[in-house]
Amino acid sequence: MVSLLAFSGVVCAFISLLAMKKSKHFVKSLFLTAIQGLTALMAVNASGILTGVNLSLNALTIGSGVVFGTPGIVMNLLIKIILAT
Repeated sequence: MVSLLAFSGVVCAFISLLAMKKSKHFVKSLFLTAIQGLTALMAVNASGILTGVNLSLNALTIGSGVVFGTPGIVMNLLIKIILAT
């Protein structure tokens, strides 16, 4: 099960990076996606004081924020909320 999730994550990352490359602005889109994802991660952790939900800063959350941007952080946040209940 874990290997299937890891494989699907790698495939999704590859598709995302391929779409950035086809946009002919690979470096610009990768940089903007990374900044957007890290900003979303900081916003989630800053609002954790009010909501009580924080995301830990580890390679998985930072990596998904850098590669997938805000949707990656939202995915991590939803997984944390679903698994906490």
